[in-house]
Amino acid sequence: MSTWLFTCRHTFEETLCEELSGLSGVQRAAPVLPGLVRAQVDPKLAAAPDALQRLDPVYALQVLPNAQPVQAASIKGLAEGLLALAAPAFVDGLASWDVHALVPGQLKGTPKPLMQRRAELVAEAVVAGLRERHRRLSKLRTVSGQNPALLLQILLLDPGNAWVSVSSVQALPPAASWPSRLPAGLADVADDPIAPASSFRKLEEALACLGELPQPDATAVDLGASPGGWTRVMRKHGAQVTAVDRAALAPHLASDPGVQSVTGDAFAWRPPQQVDWLVSDIIAYPERVSELLDAWCSAQLARRFVVQMKFKRGPDWEELQRALETARSHGYFARAKHFFNDKNEVTVMGSLSN
Repeated sequence: MSTWLFTCRHTFEETLCEELSGLSGVQRAAPVLPGLVRAQVDPKLAAAPDALQRLDPVYALQVLPNAQPVQAASIKGLAEGLLALAAPAFVDGLASWDVHALVPGQLKGTPKPLMQRRAELVAEAVVAGLRERHRRLSKLRTVSGQNPALLLQILLLDPGNAWVSVSSVQALPPAASWPSRLPAGLADVADDPIAPASSFRKLEEALACLGELPQPDATAVDLGASPGGWTRVMRKHGAQVTAVDRAALAPHLASDPGVQSVTGDAFAWRPPQQVDWLVSDIIAYPERVSELLDAWCSAQLARRFVVQMKFKRGPDWEELQRALETARSHGYFARAKHFFNDKNEVTVMGSLSN
């Protein structure tokens, strides 16, 4: 069996295990530490061309495919062991690759986690070894918004134990990838002191996952907008926003010339023409979200959408699948993720395929 590691929002390890256990070819999914789950994958599935597509769980923030353990007392020893395992995947002239150095505290969102510098030193030694073996190996790809073709991930569990994973990267529309180009799958969301609600973090995470921000003067609709956390995000990135809700926006957003406030039913309102973005953090039963997506996607009223689906208890897998299949049936690439700032909800994202 092949070992695959998955990161997730800590406290949701069991939910991820439940999801993984329902996938064909996956066995013995179990938490390793907060924010990390290990699963055994059938070698045939692990080697299949569509393995990454089939092993993209909703509750996983990042995947470390075909991970292998290394033990050594020193940084040099760890680097040598990791290099021996990683080197066969690298070839001269490889133009597109990157390295993530991870530690347990990072998985919990700790700003300055323990062992981070040690993990970075180990990764630097591995990179130096790779370049020594492959003189024509290009520099790391660091251009924002681009995905590497090959990703080396090093997870330092403790000072003498590490896991290494080297895998190809599957590009996903519009500019996302799996494994994620974000280390541990975590977006670095900056504080926004004028955002009227902390929910803005969820939309920032979704945009980072999509790999695409609203362009200046893009058109956006925020359904269930009040008090305006998501409207604020879209405005910050330059979009012109129509905010629909029965309740009022925060005053500084209501007076923003780039915001049109509409008092009304978010489920019934429709734009007169296609917009660039639909975003919605509305509180509703999951089936209402599926119905909303059907109405908007069937008429292709938005080129992109980011919509929250909220649950009373655990995830409603049937309704979530219905929402995804609905969007896909109308020509959208659709994906769902449980982000670090999500609680008992998931974020459904989509983009027109054409």
